Amino acid sequence: MSTTVYMDQVAQSVNDLAPDATATAVRAALEAGAQPVEIIDQGIVKGMETVGEAYQREEVFLPELLMAEQCMRGGLAEIENFAGEDGATVVESARQRLAEQAASWIPALSSCVTRLLHSSDSFLKT
Repeated sequence: MSTTVYMDQVAQSVNDLAPDATATAVRAALEAGAQPVEIIDQGIVKGMETVGEAYQREEVFLPELLMAEQCMRGGLAEIENFAGEDGATVVESARQRLAEQAASWIPALSSCVTRLLHSSDSFLKT
């Protein structure tokens, strides 16, 4: 299976607001040889963008955004667990990029998303 298929599965699981499915899709992508940065940029971010756009169109609301954040957090945790210390570095970098991108997805909630991303660090390390 090509990595594109794995990235689509990751993005779709975020879009479906399914944290367990996101973690499973990320794990499958990693086991298939996909790179963590690729999974983040082409999978998790793509799914978050879709949810953010749906929020802007008022098709989803704050509870759905929080579910998408749980999907993202679970996916990042899988990457960190799989890749160890290198994964932690990639995940921290991804948090910064995601926080910056959140401003364009959800302008009114970008500070909230930024806080969620940074507060998730404590959850990832437990």
